[in-house]
Amino acid sequence: MKKTALILSIYLAAAGLAWSGEADSTAAKPEVTGRVRLFSSLYAADNPDGLFFTHKAGQFAFRRAEVRLKIAGSVNDRVSYGIRFDAFSYPGDLLDSGQFPESAFLGSPVSSEHFEMTLYEGWVKVRDFLISGLDLTAGKQRISWGTADKIGVVDNLNPIDFANFLSFDPDYFFERRPQTGINFEFYPGGSWKIQAVWLLQHQVSPLPFGYAGLADKFFPMESVAVEKGWKDNALRTAWGMRVAARPLGIDLGLSYYRGNLSLPYLRSVSRDWATGTAGTFYYPKAGIWGLDLAGEAGGIGFWGEAAYVVPENVDGRLAFPIFVVDHAVTYERTFKMFEKGFWKYVVGVDYNFGGGFAVNLQFLHGFFDEVDYGGEAAETFGFRPGMFFGEPGNYVLGRLEYKFARDTVKLKFGGVYETTSNGAAFVVMPEAEFRIADALNLVCGAFAAVSGDRVMTKFGSFRDDGQLYAGFKLDF
Repeated sequence: MKKTALILSIYLAAAGLAWSGEADSTAAKPEVTGRVRLFSSLYAADNPDGLFFTHKAGQFAFRRAEVRLKIAGSVNDRVSYGIRFDAFSYPGDLLDSGQFPESAFLGSPVSSEHFEMTLYEGWVKVRDFLISGLDLTAGKQRISWGTADKIGVVDNLNPIDFANFLSFDPDYFFERRPQTGINFEFYPGGSWKIQAVWLLQHQVSPLPFGYAGLADKFFPMESVAVEKGWKDNALRTAWGMRVAARPLGIDLGLSYYRGNLSLPYLRSVSRDWATGTAGTFYYPKAGIWGLDLAGEAGGIGFWGEAAYVVPENVDGRLAFPIFVVDHAVTYERTFKMFEKGFWKYVVGVDYNFGGGFAVNLQFLHGFFDEVDYGGEAAETFGFRPGMFFGEPGNYVLGRLEYKFARDTVKLKFGGVYETTSNGAAFVVMPEAEFRIADALNLVCGAFAAVSGDRVMTKFGSFRDDGQLYAGFKLDF
């Protein structure tokens, strides 16, 4: 599959170059930009028995040094490209008890200076590909759908980065990962745009380091299996289409995505007296219809998105041993994991008051990990609102900003209010950003769940995991 994707990308790029028919004299010099960033957070209180984290006050929560490098340019006035590399270094060791800090075979200090590097994006874009008004972008790319501020429900071509969500790093909160695909965008005239995207991979969200231990806290069991539910068939990966226009000054979009949900959901549980409880997680296939709009009235910006999710008609399973006339037999029951489609939606407004004050407010129904289970599945596995991988709840997200001192100081007060049938929780996220030199910013802030039941609400489970963070970033 990877070879097919590479060959197809090279072929399309070569075809675009051949059709462009332009001299190399129009090529632009590559533009190199990037970022150097350090982020570090620590826990504000002890939490020896936390649901997700156990720690002492003052213990590091998360820390990393980051270097981002972007290269963009054009071969001629119709063919352009973009590349982005992200490199991360962990300022600590990964040594287990009794382990020496041995290097890798060629001398890299992998144990004492852990380092990771990823290709975040790498794409080629051809304008007027084959016909006038048709643009082609091939490669690993971020294809954003919708109008909401980070928490969109129709932005389905790039999976959520669940790993960075639990780091509470504000620059990566609700981040989505670029995917490798072929993106056609056709502009027939006026404000119309017709888009068709074929992804060369299935959607898989990165999960936090040590997620197996976290999953055991969600659903305690002795062994776990993960089923992908797909094969690397080129015609059965994922694809999407979107039609957009701007009638009467309102941005409108209608989309459809066909692929899979990007997070694994519990599908099967079996118990055995000898081996204990075993669980199977599964990536359900799904079709998602989306509608999004955005506009402005009286200086107030507004937006809204609605997604109707039609999940795969897949069975769940529960099996455990019972005694019948002194003989052990296995009792097995199957049921529908999803009985019908369900809605997710978000609406929001923002307003700039002047004098440096601005506000952003959004209402969300259905967090990125939440789905509407069938009644028997919810009862059997204990799925409910107010838990990770539970049923849809309601959330209000807001942010108040104030800039002053010639925009060199920015104060933010953000928050999330969660409300479900099982209770409510409130999270505050204050932040201060100081521009201490051109392109160099110092940032400090906090994440604190100030209310909410520790068991019955999603964000209330972080009541004792409050964090303080600080860092800097230099953009060049």
